[in-house]
Amino acid sequence: MKIFEKLSEIKYSKIRQIAEKVLEINRKLPLGERIINLTMGQNYIGNPTPIIRKLSFLYKQKIDPFVYAPSLGTYEAREAMARSFYKYWYGIEFDINSVIICDGAMGALRNAIGAITRWGDIVVIDPLTFIYALDTIKVLGRECRIFVLEAEEDKYFIPSPEQAIRMLDDLSRKHPDKNIIYYTQFGFNPVGAFRRATDLKKIVEFIDDSKNIFLLHDIVYHLIRFDSFEMPLASMMSSEGRNIVDCETLSKPFSLMGIRVGAMITRDKEIFEAAAKVQQYLIVSPNMLACKIWEVVGDPDSQKELRKEVENLNSKLKENFELVRQFCKRANIKLISPGQGTLYAFIHTMGIDSEKFVDDLIEKARVALVPGTAFEIEPKFGKNYARVTISFPKEVILEAIERLEHFFVNA
Repeated sequence: MKIFEKLSEIKYSKIRQIAEKVLEINRKLPLGERIINLTMGQNYIGNPTPIIRKLSFLYKQKIDPFVYAPSLGTYEAREAMARSFYKYWYGIEFDINSVIICDGAMGALRNAIGAITRWGDIVVIDPLTFIYALDTIKVLGRECRIFVLEAEEDKYFIPSPEQAIRMLDDLSRKHPDKNIIYYTQFGFNPVGAFRRATDLKKIVEFIDDSKNIFLLHDIVYHLIRFDSFEMPLASMMSSEGRNIVDCETLSKPFSLMGIRVGAMITRDKEIFEAAAKVQQYLIVSPNMLACKIWEVVGDPDSQKELRKEVENLNSKLKENFELVRQFCKRANIKLISPGQGTLYAFIHTMGIDSEKFVDDLIEKARVALVPGTAFEIEPKFGKNYARVTISFPKEVILEAIERLEHFFVNA
């Protein structure tokens, strides 16, 4: 055996597998015959220009060297987030020593998982979720047991706080020597629904009173909402902030996916110090460009313009979602997503196995989606659903719908 054996157990992401397969096919096809690729969870209609143009150091006649940032990120970046960014959006400030600037939300999750998980610990997840964050556990050389919560379609597969608390409490009592880690989301990928802040607070209050239960809270879609915003920070809902981590990114709302601009937020000093070591030894430090971007979004002189960009993005996404909803109605396809936000619509595959459904659409309709099986550990719900990324220009969504309608009429 030449490689670390645990790596051979990790499957390549189905999302990227399909997306990269389509890229390879399209590379060989003329423009008009290419597959419309609605797979990756990227924002293709956001506008990063107001942020990038404020990075004045990029426009000097001679650009200074890109030096290492401090391991936690620059003081200015952390201050901008803790003192200004969240104050503008949610009216809340917090200690900058709760913030680590990271390489995207995945970097924040990696740091938290590295800080908290031990061999044999227990991870609890929702039935449909972004499962690829969990492979970090194996990459770091650890083995954890995974438990999956129950949830139903009419609740958008989001477990109630009572369900989550019941399982977490039961596992904690049965395994007092283990860390029990609940990985969940605020805005849910793939279903395109949000957990209510009041429900999140119930979970937070339960964890406040526990000793060995932890919350890893993925908040990447908190600004992508079609209705009103709700404060997403679980760590700030807690009285003491013990055992709670929020994982943040600017990628989704501001179309900065490739720059990897994220942050880990926790008031738990023990977790913070351990996570800082994980980051230092795995990536050395966040990139300086990401730090400068956090400074821009925290600058009061930028925030009004950036709010307009977020509102414009949400308006476009809502319009695209409505186009998909109308298509589903015409085609008699059940749409699961409630139209609350995120970049996705989650649809029923009409009794066809979702992986076959996706393969057929790629081959015959020239449209690529993601099977619901890409979002679950235990096969149960995913075979009945597919995810549509709606964060494309309107004309791309309309062309995809036209192809899909033609396919279903002639199927």
